[in-house]
Amino acid sequence: MLPEELKLFLRKCKNKVFIYAWEYFTRRIHDELVRSVIEESPFSYVEINFSVVQQELPSNSDRLKFWEAFFEELPKQKRFCDLCGFLRNDEGIAFLFVNSIDNNPAWDRFCSEIEAKTSFDMRKWEGLLYADYPPKEFFNT
Repeated sequence: MLPEELKLFLRKCKNKVFIYAWEYFTRRIHDELVRSVIEESPFSYVEINFSVVQQELPSNSDRLKFWEAFFEELPKQKRFCDLCGFLRNDEGIAFLFVNSIDNNPAWDRFCSEIEAKTSFDMRKWEGLLYADYPPKEFFNT
């Protein structure tokens, strides 16, 4: 379920960021998987469960600061992150960095920008899911 604090930012950014509902987002992920295999163009998937944000940032003011920076930076990543969606039952938010290259500079840049504004480094958060698709070994076969 969407945290109340997040609803404010979603209203503010509704013209800047489109966030797919889970059902549509899973279809878009599937489409991206097919495209990435055909074009040998991997992408990275990031999943942030709202409970992870709550655990890492127990203070309401810290979470507000994080979400403000998050939704400020997300539209700037359109070159690499053109898919964003809610997780099942709106338990979190996920996004794709397409056309990723080794060590995904788009993800690192995104995290660095948020860290610069908030001092929170998401890369160190316990429970945040980050994965490259398809796995690099897939192209070696």
